[in-house]
Amino acid sequence: MSIVVERTSRLAAPADEVWRHASSMAGVNAELAPIVMTYPDHLARLPDQLPDDLPLGTPLFTSTLKLGPVPFDRHQLTLVEVDAGRSFQEDSTSWLNRRWRHRRTVTPLEGGCEVTDLLEVDPRLPVAGPLTRLLVERIFARRHRVLAARFGRR
Repeated sequence: MSIVVERTSRLAAPADEVWRHASSMAGVNAELAPIVMTYPDHLARLPDQLPDDLPLGTPLFTSTLKLGPVPFDRHQLTLVEVDAGRSFQEDSTSWLNRRWRHRRTVTPLEGGCEVTDLLEVDPRLPVAGPLTRLLVERIFARRHRVLAARFGRR
């Protein structure tokens, strides 16, 4: 049973500025807080955005997702597509989800940009579907509120 969640926000900042934030691990964690996504040190030293030479289609790293100090999931992140400055697609697995597919698109608009997140999630336990949907909807609603607070609404 796939859960599909989509969220779009129009922001008052240029697409390239939003992309630099959206494609950095620091930006991801700023949006996720108070959830924290761990990542290897070498990714913390990357430039402000995803480099062009990241391997696609193979696991990039394994992350522990924590709520404060409490770990609650282990996520194996795999990027399958990157259109630098415009979009990425992650197709990953975790302890809780057989599949976590996330596509983020940043589209330039006059006077700003539009950010769209499309999630397709398959929980490992079908009975967890309603709770998973609720959590994904809330997490991405919050991520978009953080984007709006940082970049302003258009």
